[in-house]
Amino acid sequence: MRISAFILAAGKGTRMMPFTFNTPKPMLPILNKPIIFHSIERLIKAQISDIGVIIGKNDQALPSYINTTFPDLNPCFIKQEQALGTAHAVLQVQDHLTTDHFMVIAGDSLFSPSLLKQMYETHLKEENTITLALEKMEFDLMRASSTVDYRNGRVYEVREKPQTPVEILSELNSAALYMFSDSILNIIKGIKKSIRGEYELVTAVNKTISMGGQVGGVLTERVCHISTTRDLWRFNLEFLHETIKGDVNTNLIGTNVIIKESAEIKNSILGDHSLVEEGVVLRNCVVFPHTIIENSHENALIKSKYAEFFKEDLAS
Repeated sequence: MRISAFILAAGKGTRMMPFTFNTPKPMLPILNKPIIFHSIERLIKAQISDIGVIIGKNDQALPSYINTTFPDLNPCFIKQEQALGTAHAVLQVQDHLTTDHFMVIAGDSLFSPSLLKQMYETHLKEENTITLALEKMEFDLMRASSTVDYRNGRVYEVREKPQTPVEILSELNSAALYMFSDSILNIIKGIKKSIRGEYELVTAVNKTISMGGQVGGVLTERVCHISTTRDLWRFNLEFLHETIKGDVNTNLIGTNVIIKESAEIKNSILGDHSLVEEGVVLRNCVVFPHTIIENSHENALIKSKYAEFFKEDLAS
């Protein structure tokens, strides 16, 4: 059965400022390629090529990049005129849906091709109305996310942002990956705004359960949520470690990069068309494209004249 997938990419990325000031969050770099590149590549590897992208009303960067990079993909681009929540974003696909079941993936999260494939295979096999990706999460992180009542292969409740231990339903969190049957669109039309003033997918999931719909889950061990600047820096270097098999003195250098002779680069990623001046030492750094580095930095995310620093030493 053919499966559609829609990437939610209309968010403003406020927690990534100033790196998202002129750049959509899904265009931020992971290993010198935009996050959206990795999302689409993984969907294709999971044998999903019917792909749509929900974008902000003024976003021209994402369509231009995707059409140029994936000329044979022919994706649809759906503008979300108002940012009214995740459920509202999903509702935008109703005039573009060509399949009975579809996947929704957050534009700032990366999932393995094997998990993506397992999601739609489980969803279809179990004839679920909704299938959620479920990950283990510590309580401190759950306070900004969710907790899930998951028993014997079924989800019975999703609770947003639990603030006390008594509110925890389990150690599982609902990750930003979903499989839906097309009936979810009518359910979304009937939900109300949350206390945050948005139409949220959690509300639609719980309403589906209350109406007798079957909500299942697929357990996953690793989810790459790129929500903050620290996440962007950390996942870049973690993926670099995996690529170079732990050699902490090896770098990823983009195209047309100039490194002056006395500069020293260790365990860092340099974006395309960047310049490292004489005497500069970079260690555990992620440098955006078109950036001139005149001073030494360690454990930093760097774009133009702005740098953000982190305490961790990922090379140790």
